Amino acid sequence: MPPLAAILGSQTLAPARRGLDPARVLPLAGVVVLLSVATWFAYDNAGVRPALLLLVGSGLGFALQKSGFGFAGAWRAQVIDGRGAGLRSQLALLAILSLVFFPLFARGAAFGQPVLDIVRPVGVALLAGAFLFGIGAQLASACSSGSLSAVGRGKFRYVIVVVAMMAGATLGSAHFGWWEARASWFAVSLPREWGTVPGMAGNLAVIGLLAGASLWLEKVRHGSVSRPALQESFGPHRSWSLSRGVVVIAMLCAATLVLSGRPWTIMTAPPLWGAHLIQAFGLDLDVAFWDYWSADSRINALEASLWTHTATLMIGGLILGTALAAARSGSLAVDWKVRPGEGFSALLGGLLLGYGGVVGLGCNIGAFLGGASSGSLHGWFWLLAAFAGTAVGAGLKAAGKRLTYRG
Repeated sequence: MPPLAAILGSQTLAPARRGLDPARVLPLAGVVVLLSVATWFAYDNAGVRPALLLLVGSGLGFALQKSGFGFAGAWRAQVIDGRGAGLRSQLALLAILSLVFFPLFARGAAFGQPVLDIVRPVGVALLAGAFLFGIGAQLASACSSGSLSAVGRGKFRYVIVVVAMMAGATLGSAHFGWWEARASWFAVSLPREWGTVPGMAGNLAVIGLLAGASLWLEKVRHGSVSRPALQESFGPHRSWSLSRGVVVIAMLCAATLVLSGRPWTIMTAPPLWGAHLIQAFGLDLDVAFWDYWSADSRINALEASLWTHTATLMIGGLILGTALAAARSGSLAVDWKVRPGEGFSALLGGLLLGYGGVVGLGCNIGAFLGGASSGSLHGWFWLLAAFAGTAVGAGLKAAGKRLTYRG
């Protein structure tokens, strides 16, 4: 009879652990308590929907951490290394969301909740903002969602990124009127222009063309196409497959649309935090008169409690959900080490993420994911400009590393 290890392939049976490991249980219990308390406060201060949105945000953080799904690293892999598995996973997510979102947008409601798509004009502001965001994502080594997730894993370097992102977003909101006055060419929604089914077909065609181009470029450059790891495990100490992550993230994005009435966004929160801090410290800046806050939804958010702000609640949940996943796997640990060069890169990258995210009408979540899943062409143009920024940012980061090494 062949040995058991041969039957199981490369898998082996580890001896069962006896007792509980305090190094793993205590952080996990702490995160569960924090998440429970935050959910209760959201419910107590704002009601059921905000509490549920915080939990959906935690689910997104958990899924991002467990599956390794991301944006900035995938863009760099496609643009610099010619490997497109990460980008194709993003496109797969968009294909699922298109199939789910378009009929809901056509109806205008889901389970009694009015739902609205995200359609923005393509112009100088959007392209410049996306370009700056792409540079910032490479300097920071993460996009907006990735930086927030890294905070949940205990990485102090990304606390610098997030604080700088808030500062950059606040500066972007101060300059928003100037950028808004720049040339704007068109705003096109495929389902609005063509109808739901033809619009969906058009969006899926764009997704298919980009996925096909990614496959072709990878095969031309490397001779073969790499595939993400497909191992599946329901245990707490192993990662999900990327495919399972895509499905779970799609379900949670759909839940966000149903609960909030809009696709998932992030970049509305950092300028709001900056404005609240300006008011709290009594600085001589009347932010309410900045052009950015002239929109009714924004000024209402400025005057309301942060417990009612969807993006803020979901960011809090995202950080706690990532911490929960890391604690379950035993990898949650505070990492205070930041080299001077890394600190400068984090600071500059965060500033560009925030500034570009505001003037470019969104980040990788609100502009790209939310726009493309709404059938708005601005989402695809945003991605192209972000890709250009990715190439520049990766070059700047490589040059910085060479200078550091020589020094």
